[in-house]
Amino acid sequence: MTLRASNQACFRLDLAYDGTDFHGWQAQPGQRTVQGLLQDALLRLLRSEIAVEGAGRTDAGVHAIGQVASFHATTEREPEWLQHALRSVLPADLHVARASLASAEFSARRSAVARTYRYRMRRGPHVFWRRYCLQVSPDLQVDAMREAAAVFIGDHDFTAFAASAAGDRCQCLVERASVLERGPWVDFDVTANRFVHNMVRRVTGALLEVGMGRRTAADLEAILRSHDRARGGPCLAPQGLFLVGVRYPGDPRVEPELYSGFGWND
Repeated sequence: MTLRASNQACFRLDLAYDGTDFHGWQAQPGQRTVQGLLQDALLRLLRSEIAVEGAGRTDAGVHAIGQVASFHATTEREPEWLQHALRSVLPADLHVARASLASAEFSARRSAVARTYRYRMRRGPHVFWRRYCLQVSPDLQVDAMREAAAVFIGDHDFTAFAASAAGDRCQCLVERASVLERGPWVDFDVTANRFVHNMVRRVTGALLEVGMGRRTAADLEAILRSHDRARGGPCLAPQGLFLVGVRYPGDPRVEPELYSGFGWND
């Protein structure tokens, strides 16, 4: 076992979790949450109360492949010990892919420059995948959805697709918004500097209506410019949404190394 000189250090955790049985990321009294389990585990391992910060506050039922968390702790333990120790005490649906040291100024949330989410849809029912996707019609018009997704690229006010009015906090710079089709899978991938609450689920809901022939790309552009939440898309169920990755200054890409290790494109 390797020890370091005892001082305060900043740790980074790269996480994956199945959100099905979690009441979201944020710790809440009496609820099973990702942040709550991590803080309880660190209290048990390091014998002190530690505040853990996450890059994205995922809602109940939302999954993550590339969530990032950070915390400060005064400990002699090395990151490798911490990674293995956390794996031994955390449940199977919360996985610590990596633990590492970060600079003292690092913040999983505030230091992030971009995040990528994916909303997964599957043509037709599937008894095993129902916990990780939205089952949609086999007749979905994917080309129309792909054209409409381009409407969201750029610096826009996403008030029309927010859960509640948030003023200038709804301004988001979207780097990428694409609809991908692989066999029965239809995925909406979006990368932006920030997201407002329920934005991805509501944008995907609007794209799904385009795919069903109920709206057009021009309709979505008009809705985006209207800033009218009553006109935004329906908020889809959480089980299809994944936090794929988080990018920080100097990182060449958003997606983590473990991105390809979950049967993602099967």
